[in-house]
Amino acid sequence: MSYCPPSSFQCVQNHFEDLEMVWEERYQRRYDFFRPYVKDVIYRYLDCGDLHLGFARVRCESCGHEYLLPFSCKRRHFCPSCHQKRVIEFGQWLCEEVLKHVPHRQWVFSIPKRLRIYFMAHRRLLAELSRRAWKVLSKYLKAGVSYADATPGGVIAVQTLGDFQNFNPHLHIIATDGCFYGNDMFIRGPAAPVPADLEEAFRREIFKLLKKEGMITDFIINNMNNMMGWHHSGFRSYMNPRTAGLKKPSKNDQKGKFLADFGWPTGFFLSKKGSNL
Repeated sequence: MSYCPPSSFQCVQNHFEDLEMVWEERYQRRYDFFRPYVKDVIYRYLDCGDLHLGFARVRCESCGHEYLLPFSCKRRHFCPSCHQKRVIEFGQWLCEEVLKHVPHRQWVFSIPKRLRIYFMAHRRLLAELSRRAWKVLSKYLKAGVSYADATPGGVIAVQTLGDFQNFNPHLHIIATDGCFYGNDMFIRGPAAPVPADLEEAFRREIFKLLKKEGMITDFIINNMNNMMGWHHSGFRSYMNPRTAGLKKPSKNDQKGKFLADFGWPTGFFLSKKGSNL
C-alpha cells in the first residue's frame, strides 16, 4: 500500500509502461530521450510504503504498543509524501547547520527559452549554471562593501519546472544580504540592490558556458545579443525583500516556512565561508 494519493498512484501504475513504450515515437523529439533515472524514480515510487517489500517494527518501551513502518522510496518531487519530509528536513538543516543569523535575500535567475533545450539534453550543465550565477551574484555582493576579504554566503537550488509544468531551468538562491570579513564579522550590503544590474553579466557567463561546450556559435550569440534590446530578453534576475536573521523552522514561523518553501527544488549548490554561511 503506497503512501501516495490513490488517484495519482493508480494513474502511474496503470499507464507508465504505456508511456515508456510510445515515448520514442511521440515525445522524444520534443522532450529528448527517456532517461534511465526516470524509470528508477517511478518504480521506487510504486514500491513506496509497500509492507511486502520491507518494514521496521516500532515498539513503545513504556506501553508496549507497536506497529509496522514500511520502507519509503525517499524520492524528491514525484512522491509527495517523501518529498514533503525532505523539504522540512532540508529547511531545518539550513537553519541549524548552514545559515548564519544574518540578513538574507532570495534571488531568482532564469534563462531564455531558446537556450533551455541545451540544459534539458545535458543535465550536467545545471550544476555549471549554478556556479555561473553564483559567480555573478557573489561579485555583485562583494562590490557593495569596502573590505578586500569580503565573502558572501549562499545556497542555490536548481528548479527545472515552470508554472505550466514545462522545462524551465532556473535558480533559487538564498544569499547573505552582505558579506563576511575579517574574523567572522558581517557587514550589510546596499539597502536596495538592483537585480537588473546582474542580467548583463549573467548573460555573458551563460554564453561563455555554452560556447565552451560547443553548443552555440558566435552567430547565435550575436543573434541573441540583438534580443537584449527587447522588453523581455529571457535573461532575468529577481529578488525578494531582505529577511532578518533566520532561525529554526517551526509550525507558525514564517521565516521557517520561507526556507521550507525554498527547499523543494531538485538540488542545491553550497558556497561556504568556514563551516557555516
